Amino acid sequence: MAAPADDRVPCPMAGSADFHYRRGELFCESVSLRELARAHGTPLYVYSAACIRDRYQAVRAAFGDAAQICYAVKANSNLSILQLLASLGAGFDLVSGGELQRLLAAGIDPRRAVFAGAAKAKWEIELGVKEQVRAFQVESPHELPLLAAAGRAHGRRVPIEVRLNPAIAVDTHAYIATARQDSKFGIDLDRAGALVAQIAGDPDLELVGYHVHLGSQLRAVEPYVQAFAAVAAFLRGAPARRLGVKHYDLGGGFGISYGKGEAFPLAELAAALLPQLSAHGLRPMLEPGRYLVGDAGVLVTEVLGHKQSGSTSFVLVDAAMNDLLRPALYSAEHPIVPVADRGRASSTVDVVGPVCESGDFLARARSLPSVESGELLAVLATGAYGISMASCYNTRRRPAEVLVDGASHRVIRRRESFAALWRDELPNESFA
Repeated sequence: MAAPADDRVPCPMAGSADFHYRRGELFCESVSLRELARAHGTPLYVYSAACIRDRYQAVRAAFGDAAQICYAVKANSNLSILQLLASLGAGFDLVSGGELQRLLAAGIDPRRAVFAGAAKAKWEIELGVKEQVRAFQVESPHELPLLAAAGRAHGRRVPIEVRLNPAIAVDTHAYIATARQDSKFGIDLDRAGALVAQIAGDPDLELVGYHVHLGSQLRAVEPYVQAFAAVAAFLRGAPARRLGVKHYDLGGGFGISYGKGEAFPLAELAAALLPQLSAHGLRPMLEPGRYLVGDAGVLVTEVLGHKQSGSTSFVLVDAAMNDLLRPALYSAEHPIVPVADRGRASSTVDVVGPVCESGDFLARARSLPSVESGELLAVLATGAYGISMASCYNTRRRPAEVLVDGASHRVIRRRESFAALWRDELPNESFA
């Protein structure tokens, strides 16, 4: 399955050199995607361990050893991906009690995690306190009494980061902008002082930092700089706002290219922010998700056939919106390339799946080389928010997942059996 490393040809629009052609065939590191599809079927998610390592090290190099890098688990929560990042030294950003239990299942110390979310349930708060997560990010005042009660029950002060909303508009899709004035996320700056005073007056709570997350797929440095300027002004508003505060969590949202333009300028952001944080005695914390794993994944799908409807030509494939929701949900445009580059002419097509929805598409009006039934396509940059948003809609099994590391690979999630899809359902025997 491996091939020599001296005949690599870059894969157009791939965000990582770990995906490349060799003698006209697409590889992940030193493993053939065609052979992986033959062995494990399609649709199939394939991830590059080398790409994940490189991206983590790029963040570490930009922000230095003092930075706490907390991987956003929601981007891709596979246990093996979590363990790989833990081995590199990553912390973790959680948004549910289920994600906390994933860390525990992966054998990862929950004290490396921060627990975010606009609406945590009582059981999630109690579990997080019990497992001693590094900090809770609080953005809804009703959580404070629940956190204090859980702290008293376990005999410890609960560390709190306040998530602030600096009301900064960013150039991204409306669904993934999280710091606009009417966002459900964060505490408005004019209301945050009262929340901080409430934390300071509660012996079971401890203010340790502030958190801002502007949104996802950001391209520019300036919004991050504006956000910290607003936070710095808030800190100067009263001594209690600074007392005990150790770090500033600037969130994540660093954009990847998806085949267009440049990746996020990490070094430029670090150069702009680190001196300001240092001047305020604050340690940086970051929560990258997509940036670490997005370009590390591809979705391999088989061409089932073709059809013409009016003026539109369709390529029918076995992957669908239940396997990769982002195009239907966000109108996201993932690059798509043939797994075997045969040098054929291109035409404009819609790439669609079998799900019974008009919104079931992977690409619309896309220029692609001609492909025949039985051939394979690779949907690039699907390592983030691919399998983590997948469903079993239309009673379809979710894809298997494979992690490649050099010339070796292993299955890190088996494709479900059909019986597993209804295993927990309870038929009514009286209707039988």
